[in-house]
Amino acid sequence: MGKKKKKADKMPEATIDDALSRAQVELERAKTCYENLRRGAFEKIENARKTNLGDVIDGTLETVKRHPAAGLGVAALLGFFIGRLFRR
Repeated sequence: MGKKKKKADKMPEATIDDALSRAQVELERAKTCYENLRRGAFEKIENARKTNLGDVIDGTLETVKRHPAAGLGVAALLGFFIGRLFRR
C-alpha cells in the first residue's frame, strides 16, 4: 500500500507564496487595528483620569435636563434594582 500525500505537499510554489503574501497583509492590518484600539483606549483612560466627580454629576444633570423622560426611566430602573438588592 502506498502512502497518500497531503494536499499541502502538492501545492505549487506560487500558491504558497500567494498565501504567505496574503498572511503578511492580514498581519499588517491586524497590527494597525491593534494600534488604533490601543491608542483609543489610552485616550479614554487619560480622559477618565482627568474627569472628577463634579464633572460627572454636571454631565448627568445636563443630560437629564435635555431628556427628562429617559432620566426618570433610568432612575426608576436603578431604584428597582437597588430595592431588589437590599430586600430582606
